[in-house]
Amino acid sequence: MEREIRFTASIFAPPREVWNVLTDAERIPLWWEGVHAVNLTTPEPGGIYTLDYESGNPDRCEILESNPGKLLRYRWTSSEPEPTVVEYRLESDDGATRLHFANTGYERGERWDKFYDANFTGWLEMMLGIRRLLEAAHSGE
Repeated sequence: MEREIRFTASIFAPPREVWNVLTDAERIPLWWEGVHAVNLTTPEPGGIYTLDYESGNPDRCEILESNPGKLLRYRWTSSEPEPTVVEYRLESDDGATRLHFANTGYERGERWDKFYDANFTGWLEMMLGIRRLLEAAHSGE
């Protein structure tokens, strides 16, 4: 049985703005911890994100599904023993956006535990970073 990381956040910004922060190669480093550059071939299924970290070990994200403003799903190849799947699902919610996040594919056991624990806190911080970035823009800060 696999483990997963799931969060839901309400962000006081329209879905198109949340989508742009999730998919704009220039904006991703503003919230993705340790990333200093992002390259994107195309934001469609089969497209590839390459995330360049300050540590020098890039991640590769292959887009599996994309419905602009609603859903982005990709296979994330990082330092984990096997790739995992990341999904962002966006819903309009009375002038805000409900962002549903999932990172699935973590196996049980010692070889996966450190990745699951580190990514759990890392993803939580990054989702909060997206919220802070967008809400600060709307509050005029």
